[in-house]
Amino acid sequence: MNAKRSSIEFLIVAAAAILVIFVYTPALPGPFIFDDESNITENRHIHIHSLGWDELYAAAFKSPIPNRPVANLSLALNYYFNGFNVVGYRFVNILIHILNGFLLYGLARVTFRTPAMAGCVHKSGLTAAFAALVWLVHPLHTQSVAYIVQRMTSLAVMFYLLALLCYAKARLDSSGGRRTALLGGCGLAGLLALGSKEIAATLPAFILLYEWYFFQKLDAAWLRRWLPGIIITGLLMGVISLVFLGIHNPIEPILSRYAGGEFSAWQRLLTQLRVVCVYISLLIWPHPSRLNLDYDFPPSVSLLEPPTTLAGLLLIAGLLFLAVRVAKREPLVSFSILWFFGNLVIESSVIPLETVFEHRTYLPSVMPVIAAVALLFRMVRPKWVAIGLLSAAAAGGALWTHQRNQVWSDAVTLWRDCVQKSPLKARPYNNLGTALVEKGRLPEAESNFQKAIALKPQYGDARYNLGYVLIRLGRMEAGSHQLLEAIRLEPENYMAHNNLGIAYLLQENYPQAIHHLREALRLKPDFETARNNLGVALKNQGDLDAALREFSEAIRLNPNFAEAYNNLGLTLKEMGKLKEAEENFSRALRINPEYATARQNLEETAAMMRKK
Repeated sequence: MNAKRSSIEFLIVAAAAILVIFVYTPALPGPFIFDDESNITENRHIHIHSLGWDELYAAAFKSPIPNRPVANLSLALNYYFNGFNVVGYRFVNILIHILNGFLLYGLARVTFRTPAMAGCVHKSGLTAAFAALVWLVHPLHTQSVAYIVQRMTSLAVMFYLLALLCYAKARLDSSGGRRTALLGGCGLAGLLALGSKEIAATLPAFILLYEWYFFQKLDAAWLRRWLPGIIITGLLMGVISLVFLGIHNPIEPILSRYAGGEFSAWQRLLTQLRVVCVYISLLIWPHPSRLNLDYDFPPSVSLLEPPTTLAGLLLIAGLLFLAVRVAKREPLVSFSILWFFGNLVIESSVIPLETVFEHRTYLPSVMPVIAAVALLFRMVRPKWVAIGLLSAAAAGGALWTHQRNQVWSDAVTLWRDCVQKSPLKARPYNNLGTALVEKGRLPEAESNFQKAIALKPQYGDARYNLGYVLIRLGRMEAGSHQLLEAIRLEPENYMAHNNLGIAYLLQENYPQAIHHLREALRLKPDFETARNNLGVALKNQGDLDAALREFSEAIRLNPNFAEAYNNLGLTLKEMGKLKEAEENFSRALRINPEYATARQNLEETAAMMRKK
């Protein structure tokens, strides 16, 4: 009978895994967005071509976020096997999400066997399986899976849950050898979680809390005995925080990022009272119309401005009070409340991150879902009614997740959705414009960049993008004006200097083109595109030797830069070095067989060599 029940449970979780693949399939071809660019497409360190130690080390520890080497390595391996093919990255994200569902199932089953919960949950295996099903297809997790770089979150959660599961199983295992192995696995998984994302810093606290709730049954005497250990754990978490924030003055890096900003650290903390309430509401009712990649969330100025700030404080305080009141009677409910708020405390604090992102609920949602499903199974009779309700909830969640992933399937669709939901925020218009540029819809893109600038006149990125579009539309003077304005607003904007250089190139104003391209390279010396463009400007001005150096450097920076090989070939051809020119045209074609200009240049050079 137990084997039969286990088979049914496994089938439910396996069916959930298949359902996850189906509902997330529409998002597979979706775009790289936000931090995907700095961590993947622009992160040269993960663009590995072998699995040698040096390349793997650089990918792990020299990427933009070196504190997350495990996640960086996973992205590097993705690049090694499939380059910039977004499908491969998202497919791995989906697999990680499925693994997290299985870990949730395992953690729920083990939790139901602990001394505090033994006998409290009827059909505990079935409850755990349905908890995994409901959590796996929950629409709120769409962003954690479809937003590629949030693998940092899902990987951290995977190792976090594995660590807690190993700890719980070690406590239930009577064999000394297995217990030691499980505790070792707990420690290793904890380190891997922390190496994926800093949210795992709460793990030691929650292992202690889990022990106290489910193995010690909230025994006050045990808590007093272990108080020194708890203090040490708190100090350990403090040290971890110091490492990530700066050993000498951990407060200064936080406060300095608020200098000249739109709101203060205190206002951000107040704002998070409302944000957390939004997270709770989305956990309960995650309709696709309520989900948004780029929220427009004005800060709270005080507890009463807006009044929902105070309401948020009262709701959070009420839930924490409830957790204390029901702790003895309903330990799972109490623990899940503390789990939810405790695992939001890092990202919903004064640390100057983006105000609101749905992926921050990924870890906090785990225990509340387990507790909610367990409560439903206990309170609803007969059991088939509870199963029917949970099946309906899972079906509805799967449908909404599928619908939400259709929005993620295309950059224009995704950013248009953001524009509709955040119509007074400049960034969605700017990003929609960028997506339209990539599809060649330049007049529509121009309109969206203009709207972004109207909402935020000091928006340097939107001015840069507008300048780029205007130049492509042939309106050189207007485009150059916008690029100069972008540089005024953001003096470090090397892309604006590069595109201004291109504009002057097209106008055959080579001295100005060279000036701005050199400025781009001063700001970013490894910018191979600017090197190539500078080479073109120098060649057109007649300085062939300098052009040769720039094209060669561009190729050194990017050995697969077909355009630089072609331009190097043209320079060598002009210098009369036809054989070397032919070799470079051939290399350009090997990199890009569809490169028509390089093919034509190769044929012309070959003909010239035959005539000789």
